[in-house]
Amino acid sequence: MHWVLKKLLGLPLLVGFMNCLFVIFSPTVFWTLSTLLPLCSINDFICIDIVIRPTSTRQDQYPRVILVLAFLALPLLLWLPYLEATWLISVFLPPLYILWMVIIGLVVLFIGGIIGLVSRIQLGHFGGPKIVIEEHHQLITTGMYSHIRHPQYLGFLLLFFGYTISMGSILLPLTITLSLFLIFRSRMNLEEKLLTETFGAVYSNYKKRTKRLIPYIY
Repeated sequence: MHWVLKKLLGLPLLVGFMNCLFVIFSPTVFWTLSTLLPLCSINDFICIDIVIRPTSTRQDQYPRVILVLAFLALPLLLWLPYLEATWLISVFLPPLYILWMVIIGLVVLFIGGIIGLVSRIQLGHFGGPKIVIEEHHQLITTGMYSHIRHPQYLGFLLLFFGYTISMGSILLPLTITLSLFLIFRSRMNLEEKLLTETFGAVYSNYKKRTKRLIPYIY
């Protein structure tokens, strides 16, 4: 459990980094419940996910540069929806509409966060952030994985989609979600390639009876 302790000790630095643009340029986000609640919620889900995900000593098969760039972009992903809502959307939309956006966005955010955490737990030892084949790797096809092959990615897409809406953003929800989807699609392709090479016909049959993200659709 020493790796859990290390992660807990590093969480303040992570939270500070994720919210650094708010602290520097938009500290008013912390003064209003309608903006503080979605910001705290997405921070909490991300932090919990990092703490519970297992670690691996094996080399990640996914290009490291993409992960680094995505991580460095995280403060922007959190800050830009608030910036859009503050300087553009709030000028044209009445407060009642914005309130409904906050409520709907929070519901989607929490659904996504729960899906992500539950699917991470269901993977157990094999639910780390690296794309690797562990020793004695097992194929998980129960729980959420009996319906879709990548519920973790679905959870993160809903998490960020709900967050951008709850911040009052209109232009960025699809933009940010599509950008994340393109990254996740490349990861899904690599994961499925490795799993097919490892489990052969067993994984091929699993692919035939499941979808990637949305049951019966995709």
